[in-house]
Amino acid sequence: MHDYSKLKNIKAKTTDTERIYYTPIGDFPSITTILGKTADKMWMDRWKNSLINKLGSEEEALQEMKRISKYATDRGTKVHEYAEKHFNGEDIFPDLVKDYEFHDIQNMTRNLIKATEAGVDEIWAQEIAVYSNVFKSAGRLDMVGIWQGKSAIIDFKTSKRKKYPRDIIDYNIQCTFYAECHNEIYDTNIKDFVIIIAVEDKDEAQIFEGKTIYSKGLLKNRINNYYSREI
Repeated sequence: MHDYSKLKNIKAKTTDTERIYYTPIGDFPSITTILGKTADKMWMDRWKNSLINKLGSEEEALQEMKRISKYATDRGTKVHEYAEKHFNGEDIFPDLVKDYEFHDIQNMTRNLIKATEAGVDEIWAQEIAVYSNVFKSAGRLDMVGIWQGKSAIIDFKTSKRKKYPRDIIDYNIQCTFYAECHNEIYDTNIKDFVIIIAVEDKDEAQIFEGKTIYSKGLLKNRINNYYSREI
């Protein structure tokens, strides 16, 4: 088993525009910062315009977008925390059954845990920071271990149901990055990842399995795009 103790103590700082990790080999932006700043924002414009038509002004539309985004982020954080505690052996259900802070949080948490337990054979680590000197960036993965007999990155998401492969391109890139970091730090050969999405108002989670080879080129392009913009 790998020694993950040094990765659990890596600090990070979040501002309004980015998240920076202070790793043993340098201060790096997070992979989520990089993907966010290099993403195609056309969907946000469409969302904003639909809210303007509904609410009547751009100011109200932007306030509603901020409210919805914060709610989704905070709910996702809470579900992740419940899952981490559960897989650390803690009894989360007395608190979970009384938690009504977020819509559908009980169902989403249960579905995420159920789907993970059905496929994971061995958990190596949870919620550890990882980094890459090759990609000059860092991040915090949800879980790494053995999934159905293969070493894999296991990533948790909370979202609406994803219908098409294009809906999870950035998720694939993110997981590929985590695998590359783990391989770089521990000389492993992780080539697989699993994305488990707890879906709003649904009775089961979505599971997407992928291989890093198909996203390595996209990862390199997004990293290069980010650093070319920052210069």
